[in-house]
Order: sequence, then structure tokens, then C-alpha cells
Amino acid sequence: MPTTPLSFALIQLWIADPALPWSNPVWQSLTHIPGDPWAYDRGRSVTQVAEWTVDKAQAVEAFMNNCRIAENPTEYAAKGKDKVHEGRTAWNAWVKTSWAKWNINKLCKITDDFPTMEAAQLKHAMSVKLADTLFGDDAFTDATFIVPSIMTSITAFIEKNGQEVEEQWLVMTAANSKLTLVSIRAYLKKLESLVALISLFNDQEMVENLNARREQVNAILSAAKKYPIEAESTAFRQMILWVLLITLCSGAL
Repeated sequence: MPTTPLSFALIQLWIADPALPWSNPVWQSLTHIPGDPWAYDRGRSVTQVAEWTVDKAQAVEAFMNNCRIAENPTEYAAKGKDKVHEGRTAWNAWVKTSWAKWNINKLCKITDDFPTMEAAQLKHAMSVKLADTLFGDDAFTDATFIVPSIMTSITAFIEKNGQEVEEQWLVMTAANSKLTLVSIRAYLKKLESLVALISLFNDQEMVENLNARREQVNAILSAAKKYPIEAESTAFRQMILWVLLITLCSGAL
């Protein structure tokens, strides 16, 4: 199942309701962006996003407005070079760099607040809690029913966690990284929590990929327990590469 890029998930929210998310006070408190990011004052040469010039903010504004009136916003937002290429590129890059600063991913996790609920109940409870955390009262049509565009965005935010945990693994296993048993165990804990969360949102393909990664990590920890090797040593890294190769050959990934 293809995931929705964060940059487009935010566009979808704005198209569905121009007040979302940028005029929402809860979202503003999380992102510290007090209005539409592409807002600018040409007379004073002031932009909402500090790293944008007025011309760049204007280019982003043109891109956003074109997305709103496009027959197929999904295809338009993903286009290559055209008249609004500068605005599209600036928007995508800004969302990518800003997302980590906003720490939204830390909010997208299963908590211990609902220990006895079944999966369907837990998904709803987690969605309600996350919607309230991110958008407050604007997230709901009544006490428990989440605005559809916000539910779509929440799913995209959670899927982004799955992508980032895979990226983290690539960084951890890079040739010049300092991989230790402590970091591997911490990664496994994060991975297991994420599998449980994404399972609630029925993204089976991502769950299968993450479960395959979990098998790899467990195999590494089992090998390290069976054949103790000093962490960060060449032999330790060789053992990890050997386990990765074995799991790949056996179809784990």
C-alpha cells in the first residue's frame, strides 16, 4: 500500500478546510507556525518561514493554490518540472526538514492508557487521542467522530514512522556507524511498538516489512548472545553482516 507523503497530507488537510492545519491553535503550538507558511509581506520583505525569501514564499503560494484547483491534486502535487516547480520543491523540502523539529512522530505511538481494548477499539481510541493532541476540538464533528481529512492525515503521520524506522536501520548498519548491542535493543523496542501501532491501521505491506526487519534484529541479538563479541569491533560488524545475509537468503526480507 503506497503511503501518502507528509507534504501532500498537509496539502490535503488544507484543501479540505483552509483553516487546517495552519490556523489551528493546537497545531500552531506544536509547530510554532502562526498561520499559512507561505504568507508574506512584500512591502516589509517579511515571510512566515524565515528561510524563505518573499519570492520563494510567493512560489509556494502559487503551488498550493494550483493544488487546490487541480482536477487531481495527488498527481499535480507529484509532478516534475512545470511553472510551479520552484514552489513544489521548496514546500516538499521545508516539510521534510521541519517535521523532525516538530517532533510529531513522538506523539504517534501506542500508550498504556487502553490496556484491555481489542484491536478495533484500540485503533479508534488511539486515533481520537492523537487527533485531539494534534488539532484539539477542530478534529471532531462530535465528541468521538474524527473529521475524515484529519483521519487521513493521522494515518499518513503514522506511516511516516514506519519509513523513518527503516531509514534509521540503514544509518545504524552503514559502514562507518557505531553499532552496539544497546542501540540494537533500543531499535528493536521501537520497532516492536511501531509494528503494533501500524497493525491497527491495516497497512499489511508495511507490517510485513517491519516484521521481517524484526526477525533480522532478533537474529542478530541471538547470535550476539550465543557468540559474545566485543561491541563495535570488526568481528561484531562481520557477525551482523553475516546474520543479515543469512536472513536475506532465507527470505526474511
